[in-house]
Amino acid sequence: MKYLNKLKAAVINEDIEKLKELIKEEISFSSIDEAKEINFYIKMAVNILEKEKEKLSSEMQKIKKLQKFNFENKKDLFNFKI
Repeated sequence: MKYLNKLKAAVINEDIEKLKELIKEEISFSSIDEAKEINFYIKMAVNILEKEKEKLSSEMQKIKKLQKFNFENKKDLFNFKI
């Protein structure tokens, strides 16, 4: 399958794993128009990956907050007052 077709499919399906694979492949094209189209889809792929990065960053922040909350509550749980 041509690089452009694989890239289109990955972008349309927002297939992060396929996009990661395509990053490693050598880009090949046979015309200026095909190169322009590849460039367009690469820009779309970058946007998809940036959204995924933001989503993962947000999830990591939530996990960190939960860990901090859990740690603070554990300290209070065993803080016996006599």
